[in-house]
Amino acid sequence: MIENIFSWSKSTDEKFRDCARKYYYDKYLSWGGWESGASARTRSAYVLKNLKNRWAWRGERVHHVIEHVLKSLRQGRAVPLEEALSHLTRIMREDYLASKAKKYLENPKRNLGLFEHEYEKNIEDPVWKRVHEGAVECVQNFYRSDFFKELSEEDKAHWLLIEDLEAFTFDGAKIYVKLDFARRKNDAIEIIDWKTGKNENAAPSVQIGAYAIYAMQKWQVPLEGVRAYLFNLASPFPVPTLQILTPALIEATQNTMAESIGRMRSLLADPAKNIPKSADHFPFTEKPELCAQCNFYKICEKYCKS
Repeated sequence: MIENIFSWSKSTDEKFRDCARKYYYDKYLSWGGWESGASARTRSAYVLKNLKNRWAWRGERVHHVIEHVLKSLRQGRAVPLEEALSHLTRIMREDYLASKAKKYLENPKRNLGLFEHEYEKNIEDPVWKRVHEGAVECVQNFYRSDFFKELSEEDKAHWLLIEDLEAFTFDGAKIYVKLDFARRKNDAIEIIDWKTGKNENAAPSVQIGAYAIYAMQKWQVPLEGVRAYLFNLASPFPVPTLQILTPALIEATQNTMAESIGRMRSLLADPAKNIPKSADHFPFTEKPELCAQCNFYKICEKYCKS
């Protein structure tokens, strides 16, 4: 039987900070929603949990194609740009049609569900076309970058991770991280984080700090032996942007994780078994503008009393 263990990740923390009730629906109410005997409410929460909006969908599919390209390279096969774009278009078309047909209601893990379809948003065809075009541009930008040329020509034996979900332990909790790409270069561990938005070259974040902590533990290197980069695929000629890793960033990341974990655990009736208190202990957001974009809007007690 799968156990719902307590864990932390940057995305989980973001849900919790947005709205504790949203976090409750995502982490606890939805648990077991894949089982045939699940209650209707648990099943609904499970279906809604797996929805993605069009921007997240675009980013996920760009990541998927780059993962395919790099894993093929590691196995000795170069994927031509035309093939990569054809693959991208095919899977996005399949995703879109499956979502529009509401196939995700039967199997959310095998079929994409788009937030815009579930909530019947009036999104015109040109908008959907632009989502696809944005994904195409990201893949094209990746291919034309000097960094991709470097990866194509270098020794793949130095590559460490490609879109692997990894974990480390902090404060007694499992911390999940998913590194887009990592390699050894010049006696250091390099971590590359693909970005698909227009303005994502921000200062080093808690996410980057968590990557660095993982790398130090996993490969037994000091902080000076880790280098992290953002790679903005929305840029026409993207280059890796170095993120300055400092002891202060690591301390701030640890403090953020500890504070977030402490607040999450304070809402557990049985911390050892990760059993939550009742939903009433998980307050609604104080930012109502977030509600209209929340996956769980249709089952939230704030708006639906049934």
